[in-house]
Amino acid sequence: MIKGAVAVNKPTTPAQSHPGPMRRSDLPAHLWSRTVTFRHGQCDPAGIVYTPEFFNVFNQTIEAWFCECLGISYYDILGNRRTGLGYVSAGATFFAPCSMGEELDVFVAVTKVGGKSYGLTLHGMKSGREALRGAFTTVTTSLDTHQSIAIPQDIREALLKYADTGM
Repeated sequence: MIKGAVAVNKPTTPAQSHPGPMRRSDLPAHLWSRTVTFRHGQCDPAGIVYTPEFFNVFNQTIEAWFCECLGISYYDILGNRRTGLGYVSAGATFFAPCSMGEELDVFVAVTKVGGKSYGLTLHGMKSGREALRGAFTTVTTSLDTHQSIAIPQDIREALLKYADTGM
């Protein structure tokens, strides 16, 4: 764990101890989610979603989560506030293919909050079973100096509150 980090996985998400696909019932009830439908342009000729598209879905979900759940404009953070939210680590584990026309419910869990970075796990559920899982470590940076900075207080408080209650 990052020095000074607050572990919020008690277990906010049991992903670390559950390497296989999870059921929706395995996740805390308070987790925020959004539903996405995979479109033709996101798929290969066989109708299977291209791997990079999942990272687009994850990033769009994180943006929506900031705005809709945390109540903090993702675009204001990057724009007016000039604070970067860059991934220092991003990965995915795939359990089942996703196809054109299918819906995926993507749930967001906060796994840790440090001084300059935080961790998120995203669970992509298809018909109540985990089809994929994304793990992200985000570092906050100054977009003027491109150096890491402390997580802004409002973001830090929102992350911790969400981890505890789902807001």
